[in-house]
Amino acid sequence: FTPEADIFSTPESYIIHLSLPGAKKEDVGVNYDAEKSELSIAGVIYRPGDEQLLQHLEGEGERKVGPFERKIRLGTRANPAQVDEEGITAKLEDGILKVEVPKEKERGFVEVHKVDVE
Repeated sequence: FTPEADIFSTPESYIIHLSLPGAKKEDVGVNYDAEKSELSIAGVIYRPGDEQLLQHLEGEGERKVGPFERKIRLGTRANPAQVDEEGITAKLEDGILKVEVPKEKERGFVEVHKVDVE
């Protein structure tokens, strides 16, 4: 599934709030690809409960669980975002993943940068 997101662009940074109720930080990965100017957030959300309980689930359930991925382009193809890859932070709190991507004026070499989720 594709989680819902709010994306903010302030003068200092891009701020992304991604709705991930029930997710654990060890099951979420955040990467930034400077070449594509794209933030990629992927992982899995498990339905809590043991095998015996899960056998009694009515229908398919309403909550979104399972693997997810969301790609968010920062800037545009014509004008890609200039960001500080080393300054990107991600924090999972109360079912919301908050990712902050600081903006910068100069761009050096291009690489894919992995972000640790706190």
